[in-house]
Amino acid sequence: SEDDIYEAASAVAWEQWFTPQHTFKIDITAQRSPLKSLNFAALKVKDAVADRFRAKAGSRPSVDTQWPDVRIYTHLTAEHITLYIDTSGEPLFKRGWREDKGDAPLKETLAAAMIAACGWQPEQGTPLYDPCCGSGTVVIEAAQIACNIAPGSQRHFAFERLLPYQSQAWGQLRQQARASVIRPAKMLLFGSDVAHRMVDFAQRNAERAGVSDTVSLRGGDALQRMPPSEQPGMMILNPPYGERIAAAGSAGRNAAERMGQVERAGRETAQTEDGGEFFSQLASHWKKNYSGWTAWMLTPDLKLPSKMRLKESRRV
Repeated sequence: SEDDIYEAASAVAWEQWFTPQHTFKIDITAQRSPLKSLNFAALKVKDAVADRFRAKAGSRPSVDTQWPDVRIYTHLTAEHITLYIDTSGEPLFKRGWREDKGDAPLKETLAAAMIAACGWQPEQGTPLYDPCCGSGTVVIEAAQIACNIAPGSQRHFAFERLLPYQSQAWGQLRQQARASVIRPAKMLLFGSDVAHRMVDFAQRNAERAGVSDTVSLRGGDALQRMPPSEQPGMMILNPPYGERIAAAGSAGRNAAERMGQVERAGRETAQTEDGGEFFSQLASHWKKNYSGWTAWMLTPDLKLPSKMRLKESRRV
């Protein structure tokens, strides 16, 4: 019942985590909860926190629903309540370096997962290339992996505002992470995009991520760009799809209009409404010029290999 929720929240020693000078917010989720109103349940948690502070310290922290110092998460099931303090703050996929981005950007964590899934290992010296790099997420994540840069080392975390936070210990951990950064002996990472605006975004993001000297970023159409290295390597790309960005359109549009739409979209866009022509042309370009290379593609289209007249070796 609501009284059980109040009692459970009252029993937590919140004063060990933050002070009346902090602001806080209650977020609540539920699965098969018997309670009629989740908003009322959240109000009960808020009242319990405030009442405990008032009893212990004589004053209570204020609620801030926009930018609270402390987020308390409440999860209800049919019989249990679980209370969490958020130690991350902004979602963990936000590494702290991406300020410039186009439409439908790839989350940094998904880019890192793609790199892990395809098995690329920088110590083997295999070049990695994203011919539709957008704001550079894949190549920058790969560069940080190659340089052994700790993910999230450029951002702040919510635990830094909590009472148990030890700035000296955290500072030592950050220093150890910085000391372990390495620089690859040769250039392995390449990215290009048809929209020069996006290449500028990627360059600025790479500078913020501390890897601008490790990646080579250039403008150019994926249907025309030649391999960026003499040694065959691996391509990892999140190409354009109608689901994400409207296709550049039909043959009736002139080239200038199509390029204008590409620039506005900030990504390379497919030539046909279903994306078929772009991908068949891309496959032909690869077969002709990218002998020995391997390509990994993120796609919502399970029929893409047949559109490209290629057989996939693996699906993840």
